[in-house]
Amino acid sequence: MSSRPETSDTQFVWQDFATKNNSELLANLGNFVNRLIKFVNAKYAGVVPDYTAGINDLSFDQYKESVNALLKSYVEELEEVHIRAGLEKAMAISSEGNRFLQDNKLDSALFTNSPEKAAAVVGFGLNLIYLLSALIYPYMPATSESIAKQLNAPPRSIPDVWDADGLLPGHVIGRAEYLFSRIEESQVQEWKSRYGGKQEAAPRDAKKEKRKGKSAARQQNTKKGEAASPGSTPTSTANVEIRPTV
Repeated sequence: MSSRPETSDTQFVWQDFATKNNSELLANLGNFVNRLIKFVNAKYAGVVPDYTAGINDLSFDQYKESVNALLKSYVEELEEVHIRAGLEKAMAISSEGNRFLQDNKLDSALFTNSPEKAAAVVGFGLNLIYLLSALIYPYMPATSESIAKQLNAPPRSIPDVWDADGLLPGHVIGRAEYLFSRIEESQVQEWKSRYGGKQEAAPRDAKKEKRKGKSAARQQNTKKGEAASPGSTPTSTANVEIRPTV
């Protein structure tokens, strides 16, 4: 989807497909969703903790503002039927989620030493995942449904402005499941062999091909002329007016 042509032609390359799967889907969206849902299952027995005391932490504002700016752009891109650009905005929101978890150092130490902060990070992150489930639905409906299942939540609509209030404290989520699998180099080679590695051949130079075509046409005309009787001059009928015999 991220390589679909919109304003010009594009070329499908198997290696690019594998790279996008591994670095964008698996390492970005897949990592964000799986890491947080596993954490909630392990530390909170699958129950959304009471995050209300710390959710208004001022340090969270920068992430919320960034998410809402990207959300606004996402909606505008889809309204303009910029499908690929819309997907890029959705993945950028997922990147913000990973950055949020990383910056706030969500781990066992935070859970033990700062339970209020840990609960707030979890509540913010889970609700961001819930938003992403709606944003990726136009592109990956099965993945969207898997996220909703893991959150044990119904499909949600895309809001104009996002806030971390979709999944409330006490909500019981489901079990973590992998959204994507890594594509290995051996799989890429197998697919290229099975489905056509010629798609990755270097694109032809249009101008060179055109000159070759003209040259071949001239050679063909020369051969035809040599095949005619020596010295004979073909009579052109292009300007001869033919009158019917009465």
